[in-house]
Amino acid sequence: MNNNVLVLDEKKIRKGKPVGLPYVGSKKKVSKRIAQIIAQNFGTDKPVYDLFGGGGAVSLELMLNGFKDVHYNELDKMTFEAFRTALYDDFDVRDLIVTRYGFFEIRDREHDGLDELKLLVNSFGNDRHSYIYSKLISEDKTNLAKNIVWGESDWRRYNQTETYKRSNVEKIERIQQIERIKQIERIQRIEKNNLNHTNDGYRTFGDLSGAILYLDPPYEKATNEYQTGNFNSAEFYEWAYKMSKRNTVIISSYEVSDNRFEPVFEFKTARSTLNSNGYGNRTDKLFMVKAGL
Repeated sequence: MNNNVLVLDEKKIRKGKPVGLPYVGSKKKVSKRIAQIIAQNFGTDKPVYDLFGGGGAVSLELMLNGFKDVHYNELDKMTFEAFRTALYDDFDVRDLIVTRYGFFEIRDREHDGLDELKLLVNSFGNDRHSYIYSKLISEDKTNLAKNIVWGESDWRRYNQTETYKRSNVEKIERIQQIERIKQIERIQRIEKNNLNHTNDGYRTFGDLSGAILYLDPPYEKATNEYQTGNFNSAEFYEWAYKMSKRNTVIISSYEVSDNRFEPVFEFKTARSTLNSNGYGNRTDKLFMVKAGL
């Protein structure tokens, strides 16, 4: 395969909504296309390692597209636990909606994967730190959400329910808590036979050979608001280049400063929402080692 360009037949993209935890920065906008780009250019038989798995959008999409061996990895312990819980634990997604008081009580104590999902569902911008609604309207909107999911048989179409139509909550458009638990419910329904999952750093996988590595590392020059810890991009690129000698390595980013890599696909409609450090108006791309290196 020539690394200069990757092809995509849009007609083969899976129908239906994307899947994945409701994280800011999730690859859900492009995950269905990423899965088909890998399938159409490299096939579905090789093991695929999603080493910066985050909310799991790409790993889940690979599973739904018939890949035989998918490996989700995420270093952040609580993100990993939330993903594992959504996939494997038996719980009612309606219980994920919590009050403002309940949210801060969970946030400020030690919590497990189920609690982490509650923080995701009920936080502003999925930041897991601040409550989803302002103090003025939080009680009304959360009570409305609970009344709908526990009182209406067709709560997934909540804006068509009588409870929603009778609501006095001002200027309701979407009830984000319900939108988010619907996303987690879609994860619960996925067949999980072809998925492995680990909670490690990317260097743990240095012995891989003959695999496809999909890598979505922290963006270069990202501020601490969007980047956890001190991620060394230069060291990562050196590792990725070495791994490309024995594996197919695909990096997902807005830019890669290491000139050994070149863009091989651009998602022209998937633009950055980050405005700091000049990241506004950039498009997401896939990078691979330059042909001939």
